[in-house]
Amino acid sequence: MSVSNQPAIDTSNYRKHTSSSKIQRMLIDRFHSKITGIVTELDPATLLDSGCGEGFVAEIFQTSMPSLRITGFDFHEPSAALASARNPTGTFGPGDIYDIHHDDNSFDVVCCFEVLEHLHEPEKALQEMTRVAKNAVVFSVPHEPFFCLANAVRGKNWEIRPRGSDRDHRNFWSRKAFGQFVATRADIQTLTGSFPWTICVARPKR
Repeated sequence: MSVSNQPAIDTSNYRKHTSSSKIQRMLIDRFHSKITGIVTELDPATLLDSGCGEGFVAEIFQTSMPSLRITGFDFHEPSAALASARNPTGTFGPGDIYDIHHDDNSFDVVCCFEVLEHLHEPEKALQEMTRVAKNAVVFSVPHEPFFCLANAVRGKNWEIRPRGSDRDHRNFWSRKAFGQFVATRADIQTLTGSFPWTICVARPKR
């Protein structure tokens, strides 16, 4: 089934990547450019996209790095199915970020974009992702409090606390705090961002 024939997926990730807002598109495109540059510099042969959503980022990576072998999983099966349709040269399917069914050091780089802020047990997910990463992990989360403030300023999610937060966000990290969180399992190489997101590159501790 072609991507265009897939049913619409009602997730925040799908809505974000298909938004008609020019400002949102600009922010997302800039974020994609930043993470693509970071991963390209790491020069992986294999990559795991943890919480791959509908495969938008994987598609960009595959276009920029045609020889890259991408594996991805998502707990939401319709999203994983759409990611597979969008990226026919990759390997995508449903999976559990708390129990990744791959051996230690299975992937040169493990990525996880806009997932950790949703989790009840982010420490357990971090442990699993650093376990299967051979060389590096690349993560992104909302940069707080700026992410919430940016939403609140444009009148989005005023009814949610903290004001402006997405309804299903459970973790709210400043850039420094997120670096400290990742440092419990990996050595920080780069702690940077693309507004309104924090981006962290680290090497798993052995």
